Amino acid sequence: MTTDIVKIVRAGYEAYASNDRSALEDLIAPDFHFTSPFDNRIDRKTYFERCWPNSRSIEAFEFIHLVPDGQRVFVT
Repeated sequence: MTTDIVKIVRAGYEAYASNDRSALEDLIAPDFHFTSPFDNRIDRKTYFERCWPNSRSIEAFEFIHLVPDGQRVFVT
């Protein structure tokens, strides 16, 4: 499972870099909620409205670490 969750997280970042919204939609559950310093537990619809437009300015990510911790993955 550790490898699978890391692959899923990497695929999410790569969807942003390739501007492939449908790929990201396939990865995110219908009951998904997102929290950041600017967003407090926003739902899936709001996430795509607020966050997806950033994909236009992202060309690539350079992964240094993808560290699984249960159901989470810490990315640097």
